[in-house]
Amino acid sequence: MVNHIKAIVIVMIFGGLLLWGKMEVMAVTQIAVTPTVAVIPTVQAKPAVVETMKWNGFNSIQKLIRIGIDRGVAPNTIVLLLMLPLVATIVSVLHYVVGLSGYGIFIPTMIAVVFLATGILGGVLLFATVLVVTIVSNYLLKRFKLHFWPARSINLLFISVGTFGLMIGTSYLAILDISNISIFPVLFMILLVEEFSRTQLTKSKKEALSLTLGTLVLAVAGALLMGVRQVQMWVIGQPELTLVVVLVVNLLVGSYTGIRLTEIKRFSKAIRKK
Repeated sequence: MVNHIKAIVIVMIFGGLLLWGKMEVMAVTQIAVTPTVAVIPTVQAKPAVVETMKWNGFNSIQKLIRIGIDRGVAPNTIVLLLMLPLVATIVSVLHYVVGLSGYGIFIPTMIAVVFLATGILGGVLLFATVLVVTIVSNYLLKRFKLHFWPARSINLLFISVGTFGLMIGTSYLAILDISNISIFPVLFMILLVEEFSRTQLTKSKKEALSLTLGTLVLAVAGALLMGVRQVQMWVIGQPELTLVVVLVVNLLVGSYTGIRLTEIKRFSKAIRKK
């Protein structure tokens, strides 16, 4: 209860400061994120048109954004950097309040960026390809009784060939084409598959499957959030308010001690009914 009161006080203080400072919203024209096969989602924009605004202490981040754009920093990079904390916050809320578990907070956030770059269907297909190739290669390499690192190197060779084949195959499809995908989404998917294999060896197949599916669900939620144009405009237009939201929500979630939504059925008999 005390923590909740602290968070509410923080919201009131920051909100009052923001209103008192009369933040001017940065107007960046025609910004739209479209799923592409680039390293990161591409923000297509004309040269940024930023309204002249005076620095008042409360619009410092907006001023930094303006300076960055004037100095040649890509608007898509700025949008992505500002949205990553929001995605991580969504992952935290879904984990601690809803009960969805994945491989930490970093991997779901990075996979969300991959899904935004490749499209959700393309990203899932890429993950499935890497996973199937890894499982098959591990099964075949067991017979040779190789050391771990040489075996992983050969596995990476199979993944590279399999991904290249997927790129060629999808180039003939009008609905799904990831032929121009960069190396970074592939590396992130390999990282996820590595976590799956490690969990499978140290814990169980069921646990590995549960964490992997949870990671994909969290990543899809993050990708959907980053793909909303209104959210993009709000983040780059009011970055200070974005900072406040991230801080307050994480303060609330960080002190949350209630039952998770997915555990209500599990502990239904232990919950007292009024």
